[in-house]
Amino acid sequence: MRRGGGSPERVFRRLQVVGKASYSISLPKRWVLSRGLKPGDLIEVSEAPDGSLRLSPPEARLRRSSCRINADLCRGGDQLGRLLVAGYRVGYDSVSITTSRAPVSEMAGALEKIVSGLPGFELSYEKPSELAVRNVLDYSRFSADDLVKRCYLIASEILNNLTHLLERGRYDIIRYVETLRDRLNELCQLHTRLMVAYLRRRELGRYLKLRSPAHVYSSIAIPILIKGLADGLLSLVEIVARFRRKIWASPRTYGLVRITLESLSDHFDRAFNAYLSLDFDQANRILRERAGSDLAEELARTDLKDKALVEFLSRLDALCRHIHSILREISQLALDLFMESDSPV
Repeated sequence: MRRGGGSPERVFRRLQVVGKASYSISLPKRWVLSRGLKPGDLIEVSEAPDGSLRLSPPEARLRRSSCRINADLCRGGDQLGRLLVAGYRVGYDSVSITTSRAPVSEMAGALEKIVSGLPGFELSYEKPSELAVRNVLDYSRFSADDLVKRCYLIASEILNNLTHLLERGRYDIIRYVETLRDRLNELCQLHTRLMVAYLRRRELGRYLKLRSPAHVYSSIAIPILIKGLADGLLSLVEIVARFRRKIWASPRTYGLVRITLESLSDHFDRAFNAYLSLDFDQANRILRERAGSDLAEELARTDLKDKALVEFLSRLDALCRHIHSILREISQLALDLFMESDSPV
């Protein structure tokens, strides 16, 4: 309850005895009327992790929100696009864009690519001077862990194609990897939107299947970590493609890179399996392992004359260390969730 949209109003009700085994309290009239409830309707009662009780109609629809952007006040199409992405991420269901300068069709063409990267958003013409962007996706159907699994599978596919690029040298793999990265970015945008929408509208929590405060925190943090993983993997693809001929010309270097990528793939799968299954032992083993790769030691032992190979191995080592650090963060999130669960240590 709030006073005219201000601070929450504290309402007290006296506990009543009903029969021999039940208790009841009366509900504030304003709350009942504002949700369209009537006598006989079912009310869902759920207990939050902090012990408080939450009341909600089982079939209550999510409240829709909207905002308006005046494109005339934006410094170019890039700023307008960034504002639209921000509107998506903070959970607006519709964004109205008005303009008195450029034709709406021209503005729609400039925004089309941006909207295509925001799952569930679609462009439509409302008026000669107004463009509407609406959410048509029922994002309440996505659970937080389901989105993490989808992101994991796409990131895993990127890593697999990195190995294929090393073995086969097909440059069309690079374009495919970029497409996978774009798809992963879309899912991360959707994940961010869902988590921000949950913080604004707590009724979304039951659809996201958020179990605890630690689960909420990890669900906010992990899309950021996964996006960092995708960027790191794409950088690996680019440097392998750039130095491909040099790698093939040196059997020792080729073998070392192959072993490094196999180790990275194993570490990658174990970290995500630990997170998704709350595997305490797996997460603990990853955090005990030495971070990084053996490339730096190999560079120190080997007096390489080829400066290009030295540059390649140095960059590969830096990227692998960065990716390993992200995987360690994901493993720590797995331990956080494990400790908050009822599983024995």
